[in-house]
Amino acid sequence: MLHGRSAHVLTAYDPAVRCLSPAERDRAARLAPAARRDFTAAHLLIRRCAAAFLGVPAHALDVVQRCERCQGPHGRPILRQEPRLYVTLAHCAGYVAAAASWQPVGVDVERLPPGPGWHRASARSLTRAEAAAVARAPCPPAAFLRQWVRKEALIKAGRARLGGLRHVDLSGLPVDDPGGGRLVRRSWWQGWAVTDWADGTGGRGGRPVRD
Repeated sequence: MLHGRSAHVLTAYDPAVRCLSPAERDRAARLAPAARRDFTAAHLLIRRCAAAFLGVPAHALDVVQRCERCQGPHGRPILRQEPRLYVTLAHCAGYVAAAASWQPVGVDVERLPPGPGWHRASARSLTRAEAAAVARAPCPPAAFLRQWVRKEALIKAGRARLGGLRHVDLSGLPVDDPGGGRLVRRSWWQGWAVTDWADGTGGRGGRPVRD
């Protein structure tokens, strides 16, 4: 798994090897500048993760996305050269993450503070036990965001559905948060290894992988 600020990822890549596909470039061109940087950085980072597994140059890999419902160029990413390798990516407000694994894996990132609608999102996505733990936490918005990124990542890993998040109970996992500090923590939930992290600048992420 790799994560970091979009600007740092883009700086680390020589422009000559920023080999996004025509479909990726077309999607990026339709985005606002900040979103375009995040999109590009995440799609470069996912290649770097996959390249580490396969022992090939990152710029030699093609990442394709195809929605199973509408057939649009979005949805779960797949590596054209090795579709058996699970790959996943996320980006949010200047921060990106990606991961690759031979087992199902998902990743999500968000930034503190959560948006003003986080209370409504909490009611739609948390179980009663999770909501109680969030309410007891020293910083409820950060605690909610911790559970949210875990659940979003489980969706990407194929373990959960957006409409069924209230049936996915992660109340046994810790929701304490370091505030402005850094964190890397691993927990286990129903056969999944769940890695949490905080980058010290407001970035929060979660990555579950089938153990």
